[in-house]
Amino acid sequence: MTTMKAAIYTGIEQIGIQEVEYTPPAPGYVGIDTKQTGICGSDLHSYFGEWDQSHTNAAGHETCGTVIELGEGVTELQPGDKVAIEFFSHCGRCLHCRKGYYNHCSERQWISHNAHGGFAEYTNAHISGLFKLPESMTFEEGALVEPLAVSYRAVGLSKATYQDRVAIIGGGTIGQFALAAAVAAGAKETLITVKYDQQAQLAKELGADHVVTIGDMDLKEYVDDLTSGLGMDAVIESVGTGPNFNDAMSIVRRHGTVVLVGGYFEPLEVDLSRIVWSEASVIGSNCYGFTGMDTDFDAAIELISSGKVDATKLVTHRYPLEDVVEAFRISADKRSGAIKVHLCQ
Repeated sequence: MTTMKAAIYTGIEQIGIQEVEYTPPAPGYVGIDTKQTGICGSDLHSYFGEWDQSHTNAAGHETCGTVIELGEGVTELQPGDKVAIEFFSHCGRCLHCRKGYYNHCSERQWISHNAHGGFAEYTNAHISGLFKLPESMTFEEGALVEPLAVSYRAVGLSKATYQDRVAIIGGGTIGQFALAAAVAAGAKETLITVKYDQQAQLAKELGADHVVTIGDMDLKEYVDDLTSGLGMDAVIESVGTGPNFNDAMSIVRRHGTVVLVGGYFEPLEVDLSRIVWSEASVIGSNCYGFTGMDTDFDAAIELISSGKVDATKLVTHRYPLEDVVEAFRISADKRSGAIKVHLCQ
């Protein structure tokens, strides 16, 4: 093959299919037939112009596919293998990699080293970011490994145990998967804030003990009543706005933990006084790496393949790549009932 179809941003709230050159995998890389790819909240930030857009390369990183070609030096995989893809590569040699923090690799590169990603018929990915999937896993499940790994890490960084009450701010994909990961970890009690009816229904199906619809009730009052004024032990903030950060700080207990995993795209005005007087810990969660002895991707694969997390409950819409315009329109408008929108090939 010499060309392929790819969905590329052409302007603010504009994306379309273009015919582009197919590039064989470089040494250390693997060519992948991208079977299913999710539209991430970060993709929507780019769609709305809040983050940079590439007008030459297709985005898309919540991707699952089949190996079709091996670059020089790759022996770990074979053509036909089903794989999920971390959205970056890592070198394995720098200080961060050697310390186990490969998500902070000094030579970290995007999924296909600034070439086309999952919103194309084919992508290339470095062997360091590829995970072979069980044959029993569907492509749809495989495309959900990446966002679940993000959420799993956030819950892991909160250090919540079966003794803890965990709150999640935000009912989108990352928030819902954080809820699922907290339930799977055996959290004592879970709470999630949502904005739309489909988010509330999904949260109940995933096992939330408490679902708070923003605007219907005061979150702090609800948590005060629930905890006799103590607050939540851990809070995962998945939205990335000032008001949501302030909500997280208002409900965390003294010496509790707030984990920030939202896609912050602009400076915010926030109230930091509660951090001082409550001595709560605030920590950022960057993608995925190792949480304990296993990678977050391995944990996400196990959670899905074992049935501990029914990940496909999140997928509300599926479109062929050719319908990318409609797929983004639906994904960007949560009044459509969307939670996770997938492009399928």
